Amino acid sequence: MRPLVLAVFLLGRSVIAADPESDRHFDYPHFSRDQRLNLLGAAHYFGTALRLTDARQQTSGAAWYPVKVPTAQGFDTEFQFQLTEQGGLGNGADGFAFVLQTNGPSALAGRGSAGGWGLGDGQRNRGSPGIPRAIAVFFDTHRNTEDHDPSGNYIGVFTNGRPGKMHWPARRLGFTTDLRVMLKDENRHRARLLYRPPLLTIYLDDPDPVLVVPVDVAVAADQQGLAWIGFTAATGAGYENHDILSWSFHTADVSSAMVSSNISFFMDNCLSGRNLCTPDHAIVEQIQPDHFHIVLPANLKWGASIANPSGRDVSIDNPRGTVCWDMKQRGAEGCGGPDGNPNRRGPLDKTKPAGSLIIKTEKGRTWFSINDAAFDDNEGYFEFEVEMR
Repeated sequence: MRPLVLAVFLLGRSVIAADPESDRHFDYPHFSRDQRLNLLGAAHYFGTALRLTDARQQTSGAAWYPVKVPTAQGFDTEFQFQLTEQGGLGNGADGFAFVLQTNGPSALAGRGSAGGWGLGDGQRNRGSPGIPRAIAVFFDTHRNTEDHDPSGNYIGVFTNGRPGKMHWPARRLGFTTDLRVMLKDENRHRARLLYRPPLLTIYLDDPDPVLVVPVDVAVAADQQGLAWIGFTAATGAGYENHDILSWSFHTADVSSAMVSSNISFFMDNCLSGRNLCTPDHAIVEQIQPDHFHIVLPANLKWGASIANPSGRDVSIDNPRGTVCWDMKQRGAEGCGGPDGNPNRRGPLDKTKPAGSLIIKTEKGRTWFSINDAAFDDNEGYFEFEVEMR
């Protein structure tokens, strides 16, 4: 069987290198030249603000935190922003983004609707490179009909493809159709992005979220779950000042658990068109005669098995991973880990929770599945060890 290769962070699998506490939790109540952010393109300090672009046409800018930070197991970031001096096409454009990426602190991409992270140069030249494998939370202030924008005042979560396979518009993982808050009303606004795998929850000036979407942040992180984080912005024929006024970041506690395995992982074997990395096939790796390592895609009913002709007892150890088995009931109702949703019974095994990892032994084999009725649209995977007693 060919190996599954995923360049993503596997929950509970990778080891996060020890980072200084200041690089896992930081707070910029304001900005100054003494801070060590890496500024690119049009970005500069303007008073106590971080100005990503000035209000002039055809510019882009970026600001990156100077070291990689842990992101794949969760984070909480909050920032204030202010967009002013709108002019040109659409009376102000094009917006700014909070971006996660692994390309490095010198990454800066297209102008105009590309937002400083996507393909394009503001003049429909798709040959201008973007930032591969980036995930961008884009605060879009101009409706580009050719890019199928839902409005000129919305927030979208986007992901770029791998090198050589990127396209524009980038794939939207989720978006608001419109916002009650006007992003370019020249007032100060506060945004909060809370990532608790697999859900990214976005707040804007209100304790109620404006968007909740499943996201595999790991596709924009390295094999240790670390990513470069920062902001990009761009103008095109329309323009505005894109100012970040404050920024704080707190990462989730991380695990040092690691599984002994010879399998390597790379995202090119994730199925396309899904928010969560969903392997294109199951992996069953025999580590010792009675010990196996299994990766089970969420979209496969009884999708992995091991030979068990004598019907021996089988135990599952160290189960981990995240799946979404009901995309209409995201979060606690439709996404979760191997324990599933304790408030709902599953259809395959009515004694176990919906969405949980379950097993059965019949006809000389032991089979593994998530506890669901329909599988085609499921996303994510479970990873676990199996021991035969």
